Amino acid sequence: MSTIFGGVLSFVLIIVLSFYLAVQEDGVTNFLRIVAPIQHQRYIIDLWKRSQRKIGLWLQGQLLLGLIVGILVYLGLTVLGIKNALLLAILAGFFEIIPVFGPILASIPGIIIGFADGGVTSGFLVIGLYLIIQQFENHLIYPLVVRKVVGVSPILVILGLVVGGKLAGFLGILLSVPIAAALMEYFSDVQRSKTVAEDIV
Repeated sequence: MSTIFGGVLSFVLIIVLSFYLAVQEDGVTNFLRIVAPIQHQRYIIDLWKRSQRKIGLWLQGQLLLGLIVGILVYLGLTVLGIKNALLLAILAGFFEIIPVFGPILASIPGIIIGFADGGVTSGFLVIGLYLIIQQFENHLIYPLVVRKVVGVSPILVILGLVVGGKLAGFLGILLSVPIAAALMEYFSDVQRSKTVAEDIV
């Protein structure tokens, strides 16, 4: 339980930090001007500004995904007559900030309530509801809305969390999304440079 709580707390802090980095302009830019070598300063600042936009889009995408999933969960649980449908829907929307594992964690309270209040049939109906919403999210909502708009893969976020946690502990976890966004922009630049070089040759 403490591990789950720690993971949720880490993602909440990531959301807060991502929001700050998405809206903060002068502070980080001025810091980069101080620490970046003069010959690379323009590129590094431009890379940060593009990464900042991607962080903002990632945050918007997660919030939009949580809102859509929360509405679907609320409607489904209400139709099934499950108690505390609104609270469970809010929980489902909130847990969407955790890639891959969030929806699984969010479904557990609803399934427990389904079995406890409505018996076996109700419990399995709730399981079916969450599975349907999960498939709908994975194959329709995420590809059409989040991936095209944001461009930050949830797998990359998870890898960033693992690597960041191993290398720098809690600070590495907090910085995982900004660093992932910056790396994606950098690798895109490298790929574009290779393409231009090949066209010239």
